[in-house]
Amino acid sequence: MDITVTDAATRLSTTIPRVRRAIARLGIVTSPTPNGPGRPRQFLDEKDFLRLRDDLGSTPAHGPWGREEMRVLAAFLMNPFGFRSRRAVAATAGISPTTASAIVDRLIDHGLIVQVRGPVRSNGRVTTGTILAINETDERWGGLLGDVLVTQLPVPRVTPEATIVPRRFWHLFWNAQPSRLPIDEHADFVASRMLLSRDPFAVSWAATHLPPSSIEKTSSLRQVGRSDGNWLRAIARARRTSVER
Repeated sequence: MDITVTDAATRLSTTIPRVRRAIARLGIVTSPTPNGPGRPRQFLDEKDFLRLRDDLGSTPAHGPWGREEMRVLAAFLMNPFGFRSRRAVAATAGISPTTASAIVDRLIDHGLIVQVRGPVRSNGRVTTGTILAINETDERWGGLLGDVLVTQLPVPRVTPEATIVPRRFWHLFWNAQPSRLPIDEHADFVASRMLLSRDPFAVSWAATHLPPSSIEKTSSLRQVGRSDGNWLRAIARARRTSVER
């Protein structure tokens, strides 16, 4: 079924100019209406609409927060162990660092996000730093979860299929040879090592690239607490929804 540019903007909870710019950037050819008064309306087929959704992301039309806020909340859901910086939040949410920083500050003021001190791994070394993380004790997250789960973050424009763990994460596999761990054969092991590392960048990469089934298996491991298990299962559901789209 053909979709008008106006309908596409409504379904993606964004503006018509933003949709038009994305159409031009992606080189999508729209079909104008045959003979009609006024400005010809542009139509997209379903395949091109899905390309738009991957490029722009989508948020619930009537969510409790705005478009950018929902993307930041979704970024935190995809990385329940937190972020080391507002810039890392911005990169995951697909918005500008300035906008992300302002939103994170508002979420902190509202108590949904907290700043905590904890161990941070970087290039194999562990230091103590400030981490931005979900406030798991705030009961409002339960009411937000449904809308956050259906929020789709923009798909990275260049995302080659990963076959092995990137070299920057090899230090997490101290008792194995990551270059000899093809993901299609060792996804469960790779998921457990990366998702439980509490390295925000490793968690974010694993949540984006590893199979939902492996993420879900990690959530059931004996050493995973109830709270972390719930968030990992939420990640698996969100990832499964993204894969099936």
